[in-house]
Amino acid sequence: MPFPFKRARKQEPAAFPRSILDAVKSFYAVERREPQLKPPKHERRSTGHPQGRGPHASQHAARQSIRRPRRITELPNELLAHIFVLGAEEDVMFPITVSHVCRAWRYTALHTPTLWRRITLDGSLSMWSHRMCRAKACTLDIRLCPRSAMSHLAYYNHVQLCMHLVVPQIHRWRSLEVRFTGYAPFLWNAALSACCGHSPSIEAPALRELTLVYPENEDTKEFALFNGFAPRLRRATLQGIRLAWLPPLFQNLTYLDYTHHGFTRGAQAASEVLYMLQVSVGLEELRLAFPWKGDTASRYALSASFSRAVHLPRLRKLALYIDGPDVPPALTYTLPHLSLPMLRSLYLMSPHTSRYMHQTDTFPHLRNILKSFPRLPAISHLHVAYAWLDERFLASLLAMLPHPGTPHLTLTLEGPQASHAFLCNALRHVGRRLRAIALIRCDKLTAEAVVDVLNRLSGAPLQSVLGVVPAVSALYVRECREIDWRSLQWLVTLGIGLKVWEGGREVDMRYARARKKARFGPR
Repeated sequence: MPFPFKRARKQEPAAFPRSILDAVKSFYAVERREPQLKPPKHERRSTGHPQGRGPHASQHAARQSIRRPRRITELPNELLAHIFVLGAEEDVMFPITVSHVCRAWRYTALHTPTLWRRITLDGSLSMWSHRMCRAKACTLDIRLCPRSAMSHLAYYNHVQLCMHLVVPQIHRWRSLEVRFTGYAPFLWNAALSACCGHSPSIEAPALRELTLVYPENEDTKEFALFNGFAPRLRRATLQGIRLAWLPPLFQNLTYLDYTHHGFTRGAQAASEVLYMLQVSVGLEELRLAFPWKGDTASRYALSASFSRAVHLPRLRKLALYIDGPDVPPALTYTLPHLSLPMLRSLYLMSPHTSRYMHQTDTFPHLRNILKSFPRLPAISHLHVAYAWLDERFLASLLAMLPHPGTPHLTLTLEGPQASHAFLCNALRHVGRRLRAIALIRCDKLTAEAVVDVLNRLSGAPLQSVLGVVPAVSALYVRECREIDWRSLQWLVTLGIGLKVWEGGREVDMRYARARKKARFGPR
């Protein structure tokens, strides 16, 4: 399932080359093509000037001092090892590739334990066993994503054999990712039975990230992992599994992507989720989803058999994801019990295409969830996508949000439901609360419609009245096929920041030229 949060990478380049190996090879290829810097002929013939006193001696010394290494052995091993580690994050077989280039690279690769830490359990298990040995005492990133094109028994035995290889190194696990596609009975039992129990040998003191995904699971068994001990666990992505939410195991989470297992529903499912959130009170990012089980829509948000409010003082981002024809009752039971004093970003998400409804349909009972929303005093970013795009719902939700007196809210609308009439009705009473508007895949909008909405928000035509202060300070357009963004470039002269993305890349506005004259631009 798509998830709007992007994991930040610190101390890494923003854009990584397609192949680190090609980048390093090109570095030396350029060096071989460059001629050697030789002193002038008269300087080589002359012997009267001492070193450093000739007319070109200072320039020659400067050139020699900045000369880059031309041989592979002259590149520092630390820099080469760092390049190798970055390359291994893009390609799991990259360590083997670079270790077969030359002796110097092989020596560096074999003496860089972090290069071999990624263990993807497919193919030859003996190879992955050797890689764990080459990682030495380094922590390991374990990944198990087997193919489903096999019989149920073969699938089960393969999973059990793979986990049998890595479970003895459980104290070295830095991350564990298990994803199953297709169906086979008792797969979680095959993968996690060795991680359950009451022995110190199955504790995971170095585990930082846990990913367990099996959407088609039908096993209702509850798993208590790692003897309840993983003090460094900070990130968890869970779908299709029932876990014992032990405080020593999950109380330090800062990121949780949780899709309910679906074995309970309604108020009971909401009580389970509220207890989990009460344990993991340090969460900073939360994505919550309930699978559709055919429940009838609830008219009121009930107590959900949970008497106390769940206070999440550090939560900054919340995503509510619905993949079904309507709002699940468990969600309306959960929201009234949440206290979110520091929530900055709210994402109301649904899939681009769903088997339950057409692309332009909306959820029929959004008014029920509107009654369940807690107070959001610090909200500054609202993202509404696809089936959530109901104009009456959005207008009521915007009216509920606080208004500090200055434009503060960035509104993102994603989906073909966002038409010109939709924007006019949904933003009719928003006033000057919006700081920016972002439009994503709004295929029914045109440039003329966007300008008309901005004129309505500002209270006067921006293209004809001088001195009008625009209602928004930024406009973002991403993958909107019908919007001729070149006709919107004049908005920049009014102080409205304009950013456009096409084909997944941001357009450089400095070199963009209008292909046709704007029909509504300033005169």
